[in-house]
Amino acid sequence: MPVAFTASGAADVDFQYTWASPTYDLYPWLRGISPDSENSLISGATPIWAGPSSMLRFQVTSTATGGLAGARLEGLRVSYQEFGHISQVTQVESIDMPQDITAQFTSNQAASVVTVAPKPVRYYRVEVLFEILSNFGAPGTGNGPLAIQGAMY
Repeated sequence: MPVAFTASGAADVDFQYTWASPTYDLYPWLRGISPDSENSLISGATPIWAGPSSMLRFQVTSTATGGLAGARLEGLRVSYQEFGHISQVTQVESIDMPQDITAQFTSNQAASVVTVAPKPVRYYRVEVLFEILSNFGAPGTGNGPLAIQGAMY
């Protein structure tokens, strides 16, 4: 998914973009499927993200030659925030403070992969905020656009 920056009203931020992962049900019931099922292929089925070691992963790259390694990253700030609820998908809300992960985005690599261990809630999602600070310049000036992709497993 391309990162499509929009103008920001903040004093030191020229452009911003927020990417949100899907809201995951980390403890689904999977109706109609039980360990007693006569069909052994689906007996006790669970989704791939419903394990104790499941992590949300997202990867950020650039279309600049060499990916992030070909981009000018000074003036880029990246943070994420977790959202969740223990029982109601309609009440998912912030469950922690934003975490600054800017240091994980350097010109020494073609892409950056960030992993987040979900909190122990039933419904869970992450929002990633990309900000271009005033010392960076307009998106695309010397840089290819950024792109982000996420997965839970």
